[in-house]
Amino acid sequence: MKNRIIISVLWIVPLIIIAFLCIYFTNRYNAEKEIDQYIQDYGITKAEISNEEYPLFNSLSVPKGFFKTIYTKEDEGNYYIFQFDNKKVIFSAVVEGNEVSIDDKLIEKLKHQPSEKVLP
Repeated sequence: MKNRIIISVLWIVPLIIIAFLCIYFTNRYNAEKEIDQYIQDYGITKAEISNEEYPLFNSLSVPKGFFKTIYTKEDEGNYYIFQFDNKKVIFSAVVEGNEVSIDDKLIEKLKHQPSEKVLP
C-alpha cells in the first residue's frame, strides 16, 4: 500500500509540473505574438532593431507579465520596453536613463515615435 502511494506521488508531481510549464510557455508564446504586433503597430521594423531581449523567466522583483526590450540602431543608450499583462501591451522606454511612459515629454527624444495605432 505504501509503495502505491509513493508511485502515485512520483507520477502526479511531474504531471503537475509539466502542466504548469505547458500553460506558461503557451502564455509566453501568445504574449510574444501580441508584443511583436504592437511593435509593428508602433512603427519599428525588424531591420531597425539591433538587439532584443525576451527573457525566458523574469525575476521575482519585476511586475507580473512578459517583457520584451528593444534596442535600435539609431537610439544610442535609449531603448524601448514592451510589457504584456492582462491581454494588453504596455509601452515604456528608457530615455537618457529615465524610464518614461508613452505620454511623457521625453518620448520626443526617441528616433522612433509612436504611430497613431498605439497612441491612447
